[in-house]
Amino acid sequence: QMFAGKKDIFAVIREGDTLLHHPYDSFAVVMDFINAAADDPDVLAIKMTLYRVGKNSPIIAALMRAAENGKQVTAVLELKARFDEEHNIDLAWKMHAAGVNAIFGFVRWKTHCKATLVVRREGKRLRRYVHVSSGNYNAVTAKLYTDIGLLTCNEDFGNDVLSLFNV
Repeated sequence: QMFAGKKDIFAVIREGDTLLHHPYDSFAVVMDFINAAADDPDVLAIKMTLYRVGKNSPIIAALMRAAENGKQVTAVLELKARFDEEHNIDLAWKMHAAGVNAIFGFVRWKTHCKATLVVRREGKRLRRYVHVSSGNYNAVTAKLYTDIGLLTCNEDFGNDVLSLFNV
């Protein structure tokens, strides 16, 4: 595992793209990415789509901590996540109270993509770090379902995910 023993997950991502295959690769890498973004003073913004996150989600805790740390945090929650609609509404209110810009997807469209954009100041430039995945941001189901994810700071991916959030 290329992340084992590494303290700076952003440095590892800058070394090259990483394809994750869950549950064979630990979801802890994704959590490390989100937690590092929440706590790193050079991270300015975090934007994330949320479909099914589960109860007592460490992802939600990290996003709220990031907002409390002064970062611009936006979470797009899907209202059409069947059987999780009420839970997602409750999460939105909880995150909003902590300073997260919690918004809902489109009325006619289902936001089923799983994407995170982290904007980080590095010297005199801004770099976009991205995680995209076929799986939900749910630490429990990541141990059960087979999904793939990508961690990258490739500019094309950064621009595409930024465009997604700008919609």
